[in-house]
Amino acid sequence: MSTTTLKTWQAYAFAAPAFIALLPFLVACVFILRFSLSGESTAIEGFSIRAYQDLMTPFFGRSVWLTLRLALIATIAVMFMAVPLAFLLTSLTSPLTRRLLTVTILLPMILNLLVQAYGWTLLLGPSGALNKVLQSLGLIERPLFLLFNETGVLLGLIQTSLPLAVFPIVSAVRGISREHLEAASSLGANNWRVLKDVTLPLLRPALVGAGSIVFAFNASAFAIPLLLGGRRVQMLGVAIRDMISPLFNWSGAAAAGMILILMTLLVLVTSAWLVRVTTEKTKG
Repeated sequence: MSTTTLKTWQAYAFAAPAFIALLPFLVACVFILRFSLSGESTAIEGFSIRAYQDLMTPFFGRSVWLTLRLALIATIAVMFMAVPLAFLLTSLTSPLTRRLLTVTILLPMILNLLVQAYGWTLLLGPSGALNKVLQSLGLIERPLFLLFNETGVLLGLIQTSLPLAVFPIVSAVRGISREHLEAASSLGANNWRVLKDVTLPLLRPALVGAGSIVFAFNASAFAIPLLLGGRRVQMLGVAIRDMISPLFNWSGAAAAGMILILMTLLVLVTSAWLVRVTTEKTKG
């Protein structure tokens, strides 16, 4: 057995626990696919594409468009916030300050989504802290409606997905050689030119990868759209939930779930292709 083949088998053996952990998810995807092709709405019997045909309605189309739009807007906002935070984390010299900022960024991943949603409710509600402050300052006369609409959902999506973008970018920033930056500065480039022509191109693979993860996370979100948007913001996660209960349309929910999975996979595959292309350009 050649050395290359041996290393390949060692890599497979090393990754075996991860494959085993992912196996139930893959089996569930196959089960969902089979249910989406069922001839019955509440049981797996026969084969039919009726569940997909039933989704070809303006309501479901609006739900898909709303999901894509909110996920994209939230992803763009997260990326604009994540890059400065990543640079700040890598530039801090005080270990205590760096740990405190890290914990602050990680809070959305530590706290339960239900607790976070109720926190947003207390902050953004008609009688919440934000409206009270704005009214006390005389900036508004009547409370702003920031809940149970797209604004509240966007704020929740941005907050919960921010850590998913910050830390991959932090790793990429730490991997940038100081020699590149010093060489650009010695050639007369100002800070903005260094950021535009050197730093961002080197960070492009990490930015694309982090953005794809954030988009996939936001597109499949359920708790935040349900709690902060209610029935008024029908993202796909909420629509699938409504198909299951109270409609008990299991095959329709499975078909909608497969569409969501395919949308997410398309984004991930596209981002992987962009990462490969940008990496080759950077090396070239």
